[in-house]
Amino acid sequence: MTVAEKAIGSSVAAPTPVPAPVRVPDQAWLAAFAVVPILATVYQTLVLTDVTDDVIRKGIDGEHYSMIWTNVCWGIATIYGVFGGIWAMARVGSRSTLLVGLIWFALGNLLCGAAIDVTTMSVAKLVEGIGKGMVIVICRALLYRQFDRMVIVAIGFYGVIAYATRPTTPLLTALVNDAFSWRWVFWMNVPLALLAIPLVRRFIKPDRPAKPLPLRIDWIGVTLFVAWIVSLTFVFGWYRKWGGWTSNAFTATAVLAILLPVALAAWVGAGLAVSEHIRRMFRVRIYVLAMCVRMLMLLQLLAVLTLMAKYCSALRDYPREVAGWVLAPATFTMAISTFLTTYFHRRGLRHLWLFVGVVGCAACLWWMSSVDNFTSKEQVALMVGCWGLFVGLFPPAFLQDEVEGLDRRDFLYAGAVAVVFLIVPIVVVPTMTSTIVSAWTDRAADAQRMNIRENRPEVQESSARVADYYHERGVSGPELSQKTATVLGGFVKTEAAAHGIQSGLRFLSLIVGGLGLIVTILLYKRRELFGHA
Repeated sequence: MTVAEKAIGSSVAAPTPVPAPVRVPDQAWLAAFAVVPILATVYQTLVLTDVTDDVIRKGIDGEHYSMIWTNVCWGIATIYGVFGGIWAMARVGSRSTLLVGLIWFALGNLLCGAAIDVTTMSVAKLVEGIGKGMVIVICRALLYRQFDRMVIVAIGFYGVIAYATRPTTPLLTALVNDAFSWRWVFWMNVPLALLAIPLVRRFIKPDRPAKPLPLRIDWIGVTLFVAWIVSLTFVFGWYRKWGGWTSNAFTATAVLAILLPVALAAWVGAGLAVSEHIRRMFRVRIYVLAMCVRMLMLLQLLAVLTLMAKYCSALRDYPREVAGWVLAPATFTMAISTFLTTYFHRRGLRHLWLFVGVVGCAACLWWMSSVDNFTSKEQVALMVGCWGLFVGLFPPAFLQDEVEGLDRRDFLYAGAVAVVFLIVPIVVVPTMTSTIVSAWTDRAADAQRMNIRENRPEVQESSARVADYYHERGVSGPELSQKTATVLGGFVKTEAAAHGIQSGLRFLSLIVGGLGLIVTILLYKRRELFGHA
């Protein structure tokens, strides 16, 4: 046998061994189990009261516009909690900071359930927001570290449990409210948050640094940013209450909202040179774009679930439990699409699936805008389910881009920039949507009333048919006129409300489609330019 034959024979006889697949260690799964109570409580507060909002407001004797104070206090505390968590994490470790945040969150929910008026609810929201901010800034990264090289498994787990479950939260809170009271909507979070504490201590590895890291937080910059967010909230939330630019209060707040970002940019710019800012922003651009994708998903979960809950409970007068069931199909479809795109993971198709998700969400939102007073609950549930199928394509894309697109040395700077892109749209767009819904509702109501006053033939015919209906049942005289007017007035009110919700959903469709396509194109161009296929 020749040397060549021997070489060929040896290569055939001893093929290159196939590396065994990397197995996820049991400790990682135990860590994932430990954070389930956190993902089931802290991460659900954004949509916690979609179906029970009016019950809670009436329970604390709160007026519609005064409830903005509870949202403002919650938002302020959450932002300070995020940066406070970053500050504490560098000194005592992620696990210890997470445990402290859970204690604050449990105490805040205990106080929320015991609130008696808007003031006490606002104070309770301050406490809850601090805990939420400290937890959300740490929990995801802490979970990823437990999975090490199999971080894609952690991403899929996190995407399904933290995000796909949110459309079911309104149903659970409706069931809790009907079985007990609105106070238990908050109190049910307390035992779950406390349960997470021993689980985290037992299954999450301690990471307290041997020497505290001197991480500096620019608290003046954080305060300027918080003040800007508060001014935006009041500008868009109280626009109709103040009467727009005819009010001195609105004008002063609007001017403040314009000046504060200028002051913030000037303050931050004083610490670093312009060239340094440009260099850092270019370095963290992928992380910021990924946070924009997260913002689009959270924006939809917040605004769409709120609008559809309002449609079901306020306009169609469905029981709260039924309204919850109408929203719940999105959980199933979101879980399916998130799981499949994670399980059959191909990095080259990541932004293609994101493109499909953006276009599909925009189309489904436009489809939802066709709902009216006669749309069946089954069809509405189908619309919500189809929308959830496309929303579920968002988490695998932005969660992977966040992991791959950030150097740990830029963590604080990237987080500060990303918070702006994340929080500002979430504050502004839902409030603008609510204002658009109210404005179009009023405009439609005025148009309908004008039609009634002008006694148009269609109105006269409808009035005559309603009068005949009551006349056949023995109603006559002044009572007949009163009932006829009540029916026509109620029809005007419901038609106007439906028109307002339709306008709000169309506005969301355009926002999601426009911003989503821009962000997706930028992410895809980055992959082409830098070869991250």
